[in-house]
Amino acid sequence: MQNSKSRICFIINPTANRKRSMRHFSTLQKEINSRWPDAEIVMTSTDIPVEELAREKGEHFDIVVACGGDGTVSQVASGLVGSRAALGVIPIGSGNDFVKTLHLDKSITECLDILVKGFITEIDMIRFSGEEEGWCANTLGMGLDGLANYYATQSTLLKGFLLYAINALKASFSFRGSKMTLNIDGEKFMNDYLMITLCNGKWEGGQFFVAPDAVMDDGWLDLLIVEKLPLYLILTYLPRFSTGPKKSMRGIHSIRCKELELTSDQPIYVHADGEHISGAVRHLKLNVVEKALKVVVGNY
Repeated sequence: MQNSKSRICFIINPTANRKRSMRHFSTLQKEINSRWPDAEIVMTSTDIPVEELAREKGEHFDIVVACGGDGTVSQVASGLVGSRAALGVIPIGSGNDFVKTLHLDKSITECLDILVKGFITEIDMIRFSGEEEGWCANTLGMGLDGLANYYATQSTLLKGFLLYAINALKASFSFRGSKMTLNIDGEKFMNDYLMITLCNGKWEGGQFFVAPDAVMDDGWLDLLIVEKLPLYLILTYLPRFSTGPKKSMRGIHSIRCKELELTSDQPIYVHADGEHISGAVRHLKLNVVEKALKVVVGNY
């Protein structure tokens, strides 16, 4: 595939990584112009939603490149679902979790080389509906990680794994679980749960290895379930998630599924790809949509 001949558009989020992404702009612009003299470069703004911008660009370009963090990638990906255009990624955000599963967590130059020499594959996406509606490319967290993500979005000082780790600790003291009903591929489970995370990718929150077996193009989602636990166990388990959940961890389960319906007795916080969705969700339906998105990748 000769992507240097493809029509390509770069969507840059100047506010990614607490506005630190703009330090890369001059390098990025120079590298882009040397490879694609006719490339279009646009900045995200408050005037038009990123998803809508990506959808419009997807009608005119072969590749639309998200330059930012997981939120930018998620919004561009959502706009390109079902499009003939492929998603490219330049990870200049703080967490950059989506790119890790596809081995795109590389330098700007290396990512641009992949856009030139790589190939297009198709990956699955998570579709959610109910009280909230949308698409998710990497992970969708409900409960503890939804609250931890909300706290992280309010912070202006920290970034990366430290940002999410500290706010996960904060959330552990604030949220003690909710009685929920889970309908997983037609099988019902009722219990007090602390966290429900549906995963298309392997990582979230910078270095939390929540779904080690997740594959983005296998037609399955990996579901991490954490039951209500004593606080001391939560604090013990949190740092260990950098290497993934262990069978020895009490009240923690990993299940593969295609559909999930969640009903919670009390409102819970929800994030999709690190973007705060709501703090008052009681009901959601989620399912995998196979091969919904084209992505430019290298060898992975």
